[in-house]
Amino acid sequence: MQDLYKKFKDYGKVKLNEPLAKHTTFKIGGPASFFVTVTETEKLVELLKLLDGKGIDYFIHGGGSNTLASDAGFVGVVIDVKTRNTEVQEDVFIADAGCVTVAVAQKSMAAGLTGFEWGVGVPGTIGGAVRGNAGAMGGDMKKDILKKVDVYIDGEVVEMTNEECEFGYRESAFKNNGGVILRAYLQLKKAEPDAQLMKKALEHLQYRSSTQPQGFASSGCIFKNSDFKIQNAECLDTLREFDA
Repeated sequence: MQDLYKKFKDYGKVKLNEPLAKHTTFKIGGPASFFVTVTETEKLVELLKLLDGKGIDYFIHGGGSNTLASDAGFVGVVIDVKTRNTEVQEDVFIADAGCVTVAVAQKSMAAGLTGFEWGVGVPGTIGGAVRGNAGAMGGDMKKDILKKVDVYIDGEVVEMTNEECEFGYRESAFKNNGGVILRAYLQLKKAEPDAQLMKKALEHLQYRSSTQPQGFASSGCIFKNSDFKIQNAECLDTLREFDA
C-alpha cells in the first residue's frame, strides 16, 4: 500500500482510508482505501491509464450528489475530480469535468451567453451533469446545450458527439460503457443586451428554494418526473386485457 501511496502522489493529493461521508451530500459512506484529488486533466488521464494497467478498481467522484456510498467503504481508488479550467470560444463554453455546475452557469452568463441559466440550481459537477443528462426547469444537457465531450475510454481519449452519448431521460452511454468524462463543450447562444440572464437564473433559484426543503442532507435531487397520462393509459390497457 505504501508503494501505491507514493505512486499516486504523482497525480494529486492522496488520502488513505478517507471517509466518503465527508464527500457526499447524503453525508454517508465508509472509508476509501485511496482518495486521490486530481486537478489537471492530463494527470487524470495518466492516473486512469495506470489503474487500468494494474487492474485496480476505481470510482469517479464529482460533486458527491446523487451518490450512495456504502458504510463498508470502497476497496480501491476514489478519484476526486477537481479539474476546473474553463474557456469561451465564440458561443461555445468549454468546461473541465470537475467544474461545479452552478459556477459554469454563472460564468456562461457573465460571458454573455444564454441557454444554461437553469444550471444555477443543479448540484454536482459538469461531468456528473453530462453522465446523468441533468436537467431542470424544462431543460437538460441533451436537448439544450451539449455539443460534444472529451472522454477517456478503453485507454484512449476520444471525442463523442451529442448523438454518440446516447442520452435518455437522466441516462447516457457513460453509465454502461465505463467512459470517464474529461471535458464538455456547451453550445450556447449570444444573449441580447437586455436579456437579464441573472434575473432569469434567480427566478429559477427562488422557485427551487420555495418548492424543496433546504438545509438537510440529501442526494441533491432524487425523483424522476413521470408522464402520468402515459402510465395511466398503460394501466388501463392492462386492466382491459385482464378483464377480457
